[in-house]
Amino acid sequence: MKLLVVDGNSIVNRAFYGIRPLTTKDGVFTNAVYGFMTMLEKMKTDVNPDAVAIAFDLKAPTFRHQAYALYKANRKGMPEELAMQMPLLKELLGYLGYPIVTCEGYEADDILGTLSRVCAEEGSDCVIATGDRDSLQLIGDHISVRLCKNMNGTTLYTPETVKEEYGVDPKSLIEVKAIQGDSSDNIPGVAGIGPKGATELIQKYGTVDYIYDHIDELDIRPNMKKKLVDSKDNAYLSRMLGEINLNAPVDTDLSHYEMKEPDREKAARLMARLELFSLIKKFDLEAVETPKEAEHQQSAELQIVPCDSVDEILKEETICLYCSLIENKFEEAYISSKKYLHEISSEELLLQILRSGKPILTDNSKPLFAYADEKGFDINIGFDISLAAYLLSPSSSSYDLERLCAEYGVSVPQSENITLSCAYSMPALIEKLSAKIEAFEQHHLFYDIEIPLARVLARMENIGFAVDVEGIRDYGEKLSVQIEELKNEIYDAVGYEFNINSPKQLGKALFEDLGLPAKKKTKSGYSTNAEVLEELSRYHPVVSLILRYRTVAKLKSTYCDSLVEKVASDGRIHSSFNQTETRTGRISSTEPNLQNIPVRTELGRELRRFFKAKDGCVLVDADYSQIELRVLAHIAGDENMKKAFTDNVDIHTLTASQVFNMPVEMVTPLMRSRAKAVNFGIVYGIGAFSLSKDIGVTVREAKEYIESYLAHFPKIDAYMQAVIEKAKRDGYVETIEGRRRYLPELTASNFNTRAFGERVARNAPIQGTAADIIKIAMVKVDERLRREGLSARLILQVHDELIVEAPVYEMMQVAMLLQEEMESAVSLSVPLVAEAAMGETWYDAKS
Repeated sequence: MKLLVVDGNSIVNRAFYGIRPLTTKDGVFTNAVYGFMTMLEKMKTDVNPDAVAIAFDLKAPTFRHQAYALYKANRKGMPEELAMQMPLLKELLGYLGYPIVTCEGYEADDILGTLSRVCAEEGSDCVIATGDRDSLQLIGDHISVRLCKNMNGTTLYTPETVKEEYGVDPKSLIEVKAIQGDSSDNIPGVAGIGPKGATELIQKYGTVDYIYDHIDELDIRPNMKKKLVDSKDNAYLSRMLGEINLNAPVDTDLSHYEMKEPDREKAARLMARLELFSLIKKFDLEAVETPKEAEHQQSAELQIVPCDSVDEILKEETICLYCSLIENKFEEAYISSKKYLHEISSEELLLQILRSGKPILTDNSKPLFAYADEKGFDINIGFDISLAAYLLSPSSSSYDLERLCAEYGVSVPQSENITLSCAYSMPALIEKLSAKIEAFEQHHLFYDIEIPLARVLARMENIGFAVDVEGIRDYGEKLSVQIEELKNEIYDAVGYEFNINSPKQLGKALFEDLGLPAKKKTKSGYSTNAEVLEELSRYHPVVSLILRYRTVAKLKSTYCDSLVEKVASDGRIHSSFNQTETRTGRISSTEPNLQNIPVRTELGRELRRFFKAKDGCVLVDADYSQIELRVLAHIAGDENMKKAFTDNVDIHTLTASQVFNMPVEMVTPLMRSRAKAVNFGIVYGIGAFSLSKDIGVTVREAKEYIESYLAHFPKIDAYMQAVIEKAKRDGYVETIEGRRRYLPELTASNFNTRAFGERVARNAPIQGTAADIIKIAMVKVDERLRREGLSARLILQVHDELIVEAPVYEMMQVAMLLQEEMESAVSLSVPLVAEAAMGETWYDAKS
């Protein structure tokens, strides 16, 4: 038999601290449960045991505490967000059939030791899974330890690897600890003798008993001998405290640790309640049926009825449609009714449904909008499941039907095809999501912004952005020449050729061969990230060459080469726009990401020359002026900031004059630049240390800048404090339009995690409101272009920038329209300002 014995407390702590805070929508922390189960499943796969025992500590004092009151006295209590997960984890382990072992008066280590002893005595193999090195003392014949360092893997320890790493055999680790002690467990050891001295003593003399029995005869330095004599009692106490007990009174019948048959339904229900849907798939659990909660009743098995006519379907007030489209091509479609799932047998029937004008309730509206747009007609979308689920839970990793049915307790009928079963249950899911949207007062956000925006994004994807393919190729060739020139300059400066893209080889060249100052070397080598190289650039000119090499190489590979591959047969790039990816509400772009075209360097901006308008057209480009600062002024209600925007005063110059106590006309470009960093830094909750690095001043100076800023804009500081307090009470922050972002980090015990939550609480309402505004503007611009019968079309959105491709004869009208709709998107207490420009290329329109 092979027994896997898991140190439950050790592994759960590794999981808890190794994963960012995860919570359910109701604020229940789940990261420890998720991490523990993920690590356990990997260990089971690696070890392939016949039986499993999971040991946990109890709160009651152990025999060690009774012997030494200060044992582990310096340990902090378990964080509340971990403590709330322990009973959930144990409940889940029970449902999955894992035997849990506890023993009052003993620690989990003692349970590991006892069970490993029994295995060895019976000739069975025992693998101990733990994150605690104390268990290494148990290693022997038939006993090994898998030491979990993090979520990604374990290190296998055998007698040989212990000897190689520590210089002693596993059992001698007890003797070493007796002398060196253990500060983490408050084990005293021998005062003044550390790990090196303790190891040398045990290597030479074997045991603590031998040392003290022959203390006067041994060749030990007088100073060390005195320390040993003075701390003899502590040495024996420490050995007792550090030695794992091999005779804990637990069940030692190994057959009792064979896993029981899991209660799959209860396990799946608990995982669904904890919103750990990926675990349901990982553990291959079936979809959960919750008939008491489900109001959309169904037959025991899914019944699919072929549909050759939609006459009866079109009599319904709304149509619940599940449709699969690939690149605007019809694959399959189904209509969910009260009794059956109707299979739409042809594309002609689908077109009849979409052209009917009936409200379509669906799981993802954008592909339907794109399909209809390509066919030349519009559709009426009455509900979009993925968009609704995104608004209700913006941190979720996916919004597929199977997950959502489990998450919202919607019953699904039995079927080999779980997707179609969930498609049948869409009406019940829509009912639950709709009720939540109304309860959260997100009706306007959902129906007036997000669903109309899906139509706009679908059209943008269909239209695409024209590019100069040959121009990109030529530019790529020029970059290739630059790359070779830079490589040769770097080789000349270093003195030999090496792989510049290899961090290991680059680290050796910079820090060993050129002797540049390096931070502490880690197991993986020297750090050569951008931040490190920026700091090093003042020491040697080769560092600037390396930074430029990286910039040019990335432009060539990431942009020039990949962009050419993405050009469709019509000569345009059709990027995909995602509404449900970011937590802030921003739209993202993929395949390719056109929102990430470089703009900060002239070399990067050159790429925009190759994005162009089609023949006879120009690009009309408009972007908001300082939209996030204007939103901040409105939300915070700071009169000084509001007045600056109302009077059209340059906010960065005004800030500089106040921060540096200088008349406006005497503000230098450097002062304005630093004030600009403060302005935008405040929006993102920047601290003095980060600001000092950004603008190249001392931390003290940066702290003074922030304090002076907040003194001149007092309501900004009040807002920052108030929004954090409100977020702590509510568990979330909101934009002006009611978009929520949930912040479990605010209740975390870890300072850094909590500080992150506070920064997000300050920033999310601002960034999220700015995202809502640009979305509203996109919908209004698209509607007006069509209402006025113009040929111009919106083709791209990049954060606070919109680009319209317009015939030359429409360009002035479109520029005015674009500016008007962007500036009137919402009504704030400060004016929204949008500035429009035109050009044949994206570069020209932005210049």
